[in-house]
Amino acid sequence: MVLAEAPVTTTSVLIIDDNEADLRYWSDTVRNLSSNYTVLNANNCKSGLNLCRTRAVDCVLLDLDMPESGFHALLELIPDRKLPQIAVVILTHLVHPVLCEMAKHNGAQGWLVKQYTSAEELDIAIRDAVTSVKSKREH
Repeated sequence: MVLAEAPVTTTSVLIIDDNEADLRYWSDTVRNLSSNYTVLNANNCKSGLNLCRTRAVDCVLLDLDMPESGFHALLELIPDRKLPQIAVVILTHLVHPVLCEMAKHNGAQGWLVKQYTSAEELDIAIRDAVTSVKSKREH
């Protein structure tokens, strides 16, 4: 008897960051984590939100510290905190507990500080956020 292998699912990860070096670094990091990640990039909130409207995106890594407010993008991405359609993980250099709580209150599934985040922690945050959103949609 031959067992069928489970289909490999890819997870699309959109990184929104206006810092070109950070965008390149985190894009490369996510690409190197798993061949199951499809990485998309946006260097501002507007183009990132447009990508989310035109493509299926599973997870957004969102920087808050941009000329356009990352919080504005978060509210656009997650209009209903109880039933999010997309996983959002904040990936920022800002170290401030109040900002973290505000982001999570407004629907972010995770909060990572760039300078303290390893590739493994990023991978776990992406997987946990996507799983959390999928489980909320199924219930």
